[in-house]
Amino acid sequence: MTALRSPSARTGPARRAGWTTARITSAVTGLLLTLCSLGALGAGGVALWASTTQRHSGYIGLGSWSYRTTGYAVVSSTAGLYGATGGLPVPRSLLGTVRITVSAAPGTSSVFAGITPAAAARHYLAGVSYDTVRGITHYHPVYTRHPGGAPATAPTRAGIWAIRAAGPGHQTLVWPDHSGSWTVAAMNADGSRLVAVHISIAASLSSLPWIAAALLAAGVLGLATGLALSAVPARRAASHRAQALRNN
Repeated sequence: MTALRSPSARTGPARRAGWTTARITSAVTGLLLTLCSLGALGAGGVALWASTTQRHSGYIGLGSWSYRTTGYAVVSSTAGLYGATGGLPVPRSLLGTVRITVSAAPGTSSVFAGITPAAAARHYLAGVSYDTVRGITHYHPVYTRHPGGAPATAPTRAGIWAIRAAGPGHQTLVWPDHSGSWTVAAMNADGSRLVAVHISIAASLSSLPWIAAALLAAGVLGLATGLALSAVPARRAASHRAQALRNN
């Protein structure tokens, strides 16, 4: 007589049903990848929005702040030109060309704005009473006070500036950001004390459209992969469980 064979003997070794370690690992990886992809899509969307709707005359505004000192000058930190933005965390490779607009406060004299190598700024301001802007906290600038007296030479007569502008109203500096350490200085044009200015920063951010496209592409690809990694093991686990219930 021929022995009866069980269903498992007829169909070969049964695959493991339910949530195996491999399927759990795949689902968790897919979930994490999906969350990261959503973040990339959000960042890419913001970058695309800024590049297409916030660009005016080729520049995107990074912010504006009012500065005031009882000394003779307000200067940026020397950790790079980005210090003029109040320490905004914008990589200098992304900034491109920077536009700095300095406006004198109402009732004040003509304003002076200039950019110079940090070493030249330290030499010019040695022994001068001025404030260094170290950053922005709760929308207010944070200063470091340097005690001293008046500058020996008015800023308009100092030959240290790589670029400069002086006069009443709004003065604009357009600066293709160079390597090295530079200092941005705002003073009264006559070199007098009690400086009050409003500074607006904008940058060309020429790489922003490419960054937006890369983030969106990475987000779409990552989202599709993450959903596949999560959905496939879930579908197989459910299918195997249904098959097991039918066999029972």
